[in-house]
Amino acid sequence: MALRAYKVEHILVFASRGTEAKLLAAPKLRPMEEWREDVAAWVALRAGRAPELDELVDGSKEEPYIHEAN
Repeated sequence: MALRAYKVEHILVFASRGTEAKLLAAPKLRPMEEWREDVAAWVALRAGRAPELDELVDGSKEEPYIHEAN
């Protein structure tokens, strides 16, 4: 499946699904221990589609990744 752009708060992630994007970005936002303690915040965390950023995808990558701005 093709990688598509998702925004998780301020982090741009390329993944095939929002769930993958959320899982990649969450540890960059807060330590996983904090997510475990605040399950409501974890549930509320959203990965929103950002189709206008799809053109930034690195075509050589097949696995989900966090976009590192240059």
